[in-house]
Amino acid sequence: MKINLFHQCGHNTVWNKDSLQRDLCGNGLILSPIHQAKDAVESMDLELRQQSFFDPQFYLPSSQKVKLKTYDFFPETISKGFSTVDFTMLALEAARQCVQFQVNQQFNRVIIPARYFADMVPDYCEKQDIYTVHPFLQAIEESGYDGDVFLTLPLTQGMIKHEGYRTNILNWVTKYPRINGVYILMDAQSKTKQIQDFELLKAYLCMVKELADVGLKVTIGHANTEGLLFSLIDGTELTFGAYENTRMFSIDKFVVVDEERRGPRARLYLPGLYNWILYSDAQQIRAGLPEIWSEVYWETPYGNQALDAAAEPSFNYPGLYKHFFISYQSQVDQLSELTISERYRFLRERLNQAGSFYQQIKDWPLDLERHGNGDHIKPWLDAINWFYREFIA
Repeated sequence: MKINLFHQCGHNTVWNKDSLQRDLCGNGLILSPIHQAKDAVESMDLELRQQSFFDPQFYLPSSQKVKLKTYDFFPETISKGFSTVDFTMLALEAARQCVQFQVNQQFNRVIIPARYFADMVPDYCEKQDIYTVHPFLQAIEESGYDGDVFLTLPLTQGMIKHEGYRTNILNWVTKYPRINGVYILMDAQSKTKQIQDFELLKAYLCMVKELADVGLKVTIGHANTEGLLFSLIDGTELTFGAYENTRMFSIDKFVVVDEERRGPRARLYLPGLYNWILYSDAQQIRAGLPEIWSEVYWETPYGNQALDAAAEPSFNYPGLYKHFFISYQSQVDQLSELTISERYRFLRERLNQAGSFYQQIKDWPLDLERHGNGDHIKPWLDAINWFYREFIA
């Protein structure tokens, strides 16, 4: 029961490529036009493109991001200044160009893009139909392409939590027999880097289960470590990324801003804690709690090099992310060998174990900051326990 894992590319896609090709982490790339100009995508090795897929990123159609403008089919580019009325006249031509690009590059599927809506608009499905779904389905039929077609579903936490809204989306997607998969993204709007909302996790798991149960393939885009919970739904494809904006979906990165943002502090992924911990806190645990450290840190050459550095690395030190890729792939590999029931028991045991490690760290005492502490463990346990009772037991 192999679990496919895709690199969610962003800045420094070379790290993802290295991880895939040298360290054998992941099954392919999800290419990001906001970060890679068209010629950079076209110049990639054919074998790598065939393992990967392309997210057209129509989320913010008026985006002024420079690399998006290298794609003639991007709404802002083809419209020479996006407006909803004008683009309706050009939607089919944009779809034809975008589909042909994906087919020509021989990606492993064609992605139908979608627009992001921050509000729970009552006509979400109708808007998406006009914007991309109908034009893309026509363009796909015209092209003669006979491979997988995935529909992008960018959703907010409010949409996912609302049972009626979820049902409408499910009914809408299943109207189209040509669509055999969904590429789902959630703007969790979370105040912490790990999702701590049990009701949200419960609803998200339920939605993915419903999509899978009607025979749709599902890829969970822009997932953080909570992606492991979705291994309880057979066939679900997971993603992992380097920078936080590849592990949490937000429209912010599509907006051009003038001011330079300050980079975050360096963090190290500790798989035994299911979390990214501040580098300085990781060093304290390493030095003062060696028995716990040996359980929560899984050695990799990249992690060891980062930890042995003379000074704290910056947040854009590649070894921090290459260590994560290896560690996360190892976690996925552990789950891949198990049945669904065994995955549940394994996750439950390991999450409880992580909770115990967090408590021992706190009792030592070391107070981890709010993004690195274990406040996500209980909601995650609640979510998988609920899912087990509802769908597995």
